[in-house]
Amino acid sequence: MRGRARVPATCGELLQGVDPRGPVLVSLPVDRWGSVEVALIDAPDTSVEPHRPRAATALRLAVEACGWDGGARARLGGEVPPGHGLGSSTVDVAGVLCATFAAAGRALGAAELMRLAAAVEPTDTSPLSGLWAVDHTGGGRLRRLGPAPDAWVASVDGGGSVDTLDMHARAGAGPRLPEGELDALAAAVAAADLDAIGALATASARRNQERLTHPAFDDALEVAAGVAAAGVCAAHSGTLLGVLCASEAQAARAAATLSARGWPVRIDRVAAPGATAEPRYNRASPWRQGQLAQLVRARGSHPRGRGFESPADHHQSSRTP
Repeated sequence: MRGRARVPATCGELLQGVDPRGPVLVSLPVDRWGSVEVALIDAPDTSVEPHRPRAATALRLAVEACGWDGGARARLGGEVPPGHGLGSSTVDVAGVLCATFAAAGRALGAAELMRLAAAVEPTDTSPLSGLWAVDHTGGGRLRRLGPAPDAWVASVDGGGSVDTLDMHARAGAGPRLPEGELDALAAAVAAADLDAIGALATASARRNQERLTHPAFDDALEVAAGVAAAGVCAAHSGTLLGVLCASEAQAARAAATLSARGWPVRIDRVAAPGATAEPRYNRASPWRQGQLAQLVRARGSHPRGRGFESPADHHQSSRTP
């Protein structure tokens, strides 16, 4: 049995830090994807190609959590480069989890997905449909804020790379947040108020400068003001910094100015459809394919192409605990 998953990348976070209730993060997913394929095998061993230790840990957790008696082999697509704040580790880890559950014909809800992912390393919320807050260090405190805004982002890479686990070990889960900051972001998302979202993202990025300095921060602020963008967003454990824009044309103007200042720039559309996963069958054996399809239907998998948010997850996790 096989499964394939696709997980969106991110342009850092709209919010990250520690408030009176603990660590919290809100990712900014973009229309850029990574993929993972998993094959369940009878032998009780696991392997990942190319080898990445955190994806290997996720595969062992996934095999145990989905109830498979054998082992598994995973292949990472590698479309999202690591160490820049694009959420590459979450793409690998969540992709392995989603693809393994799909291969086993098991449903995987938002709460379990975040819990398993955070057991490997601090996680993003990009695998979930819409914008979510999460305790990125433990996987709890899930709260759905609403749909992603209609926006574009012109992002610059400050150079080098950052390891998420090392960053959290050295500098903690994030800066101290003002009381009510998450509620303010939730209200801005619910109102589809991009300027308010941008202002809160800029404040979060500014606070994070003391924790992880981004060399393009001052330039990005000036460019954002010059093109009347909503604000800037930062990878709080990465090298990426983005100018949050209301249109592709505005993002192109921001990108041109940043490029003229010597920064490598990429434009992406903000999108938060959530991860998708589906079982895949051996076409050479139609009889076996039919048997596996019956097994998947009996166990209850996610519908093909659907993001990871069940009604039960939404009801439980969108409440303010």
